[in-house]
Parts: sequence; structure tokens; C-alpha cells
Amino acid sequence: MFTEGRGTTLLLTVLSLGASLTPAVNAATDENLSVSIGAEYSSGDYGTSSETNIWYFPVTFGYETDVNAFHVTVPYVSVEGTGNVVPGGGGRGMPHGPASASRETESGLGDILLGGSHKIGGTATSRIDLTGEIKFGTADRDKNLGTGETDFSLQLDGQKYYSRDTLYGSGGYRILGDPPGIDYNNVFFGYGGWSHRLGDTSASAGLEYYAQQSAHSGTDGPSELTLFLSNSHDRKTKVTGYLLTGFSDGSPDWGFGITLKFIR
Repeated sequence: MFTEGRGTTLLLTVLSLGASLTPAVNAATDENLSVSIGAEYSSGDYGTSSETNIWYFPVTFGYETDVNAFHVTVPYVSVEGTGNVVPGGGGRGMPHGPASASRETESGLGDILLGGSHKIGGTATSRIDLTGEIKFGTADRDKNLGTGETDFSLQLDGQKYYSRDTLYGSGGYRILGDPPGIDYNNVFFGYGGWSHRLGDTSASAGLEYYAQQSAHSGTDGPSELTLFLSNSHDRKTKVTGYLLTGFSDGSPDWGFGITLKFIR
């Protein structure tokens, strides 16, 4: 398990690597650095006998060119529940062990995410990327802030652009680490979405559907819908608000969030 200090060292290493790669990028290549901060609240029983409420506060550092993209996310999480549900990668809950006799609230460093994408195909109006991500088990398992294990995922992403609309989707496979006493299933997952630019403004609205196989025997896999609204300012600042609802016991009943992205 990574400690908070080792997680910080990992973050600094990744940022230093990104900085060292920047001068090597061709001058004609579009590139940018970004920082995103967010807040998300979700609530549900996830197929268990009690409700778990999760606050998720991620800070994401990104570097992107027209071919490659890299990101590292360092989250702070707060979990109120009986300990039988913990945040998975990205903050949504997943079943984890037996429930305790009382409800408690625990907070601390969440699981650090490290990912990268590479463009493998596309045209002037489409794009296909191959994406990999690692979820490090930096969250404290004893406080029920995470599984304490490292997960790996690989996925294929696609986008199709129209005058005002963008269609996108992804399909992938995730290998889950098993904490003591729990045998998680590796899972296939996928999502699809649509975004529409609102008139001649910089605002857009859309929806996204996500589904995943069940990672834990006896519970449903996640199935959820997210509605979002985004607005950009001078192409350097972007704010996105969203609402989500679950359609299965493996998803939160409901939730909401907001993300603010700064691009340099």
C-alpha cells in the first residue's frame, strides 16, 4: 500500500516527467497543461442493507497534445456509512466487507489515478484513442476509504464530431486488486455519450450512460445516467456541473458534482 508521502512523490515524479517531455514536442503541435478541481456527492446502498454517502474532491493535473494525453488525479474523500461500501476509483462506491454496528464518517487521501492516452486513428471529424489507467491503493483501507489495492484498466475510446454535436463512447477491461478476505471479479465496462453546443455560445449540454459488470458476487454491476452542462470562458477556463442517477443496486441512487478546469 502507498502512503500519503509516497503518493506525493509519485505526483511530483509524473509532473517532472511531463515537463521534461514538453520541449521535445514539435512546435507545430497543439499542446496544453491543465489543472482541474472538482467536488462530487453520491448516495446509495449499492445492494447492501445500509446507505453510504460519499464526498469526492479530486485535483487533476493534465498534459495534452493532439496525439497524446497524460493525467494524474489526487483526491480527498469523505465517507459516511457502516463500512460495507468503500469508494472505488473515481469516487463511486463498491461493496467491501461486512457492515459495522454503527455509522461513522471517515476522511482522508483517496486513491491516486495515473493515466495516459494515445491517438491510434481518426479523420478530421473523428478520433480513436487507446487509454490505460492505474488506480493506486493510496486510500486508507482501515478507515474504509478504499480497497487498499491497485487496479489496472485498458480501454478504447472513440469520438465523432458534427457541427454542433459530439458523439463519444468507450469500452474497456479493468483488473481489480483483491484485499484480504475479498475476491473481486475483473470486469468489462463501457460508456456512451452525446454533447450538444447551445446555439452560438460556448456552452454545451449532454448526457452519458455508464455500465459495468459486477465486481462482487451477489450484487448488480453499475448502471447509471449523467446529465451535464458546461461553459467555457476564453477557452482557458471551463466549468461543468452534472447530476447522476443509478438504475441498478450497484450504482448510487443519486448524486451531483461540479468541475472547474484551468487550461494553460
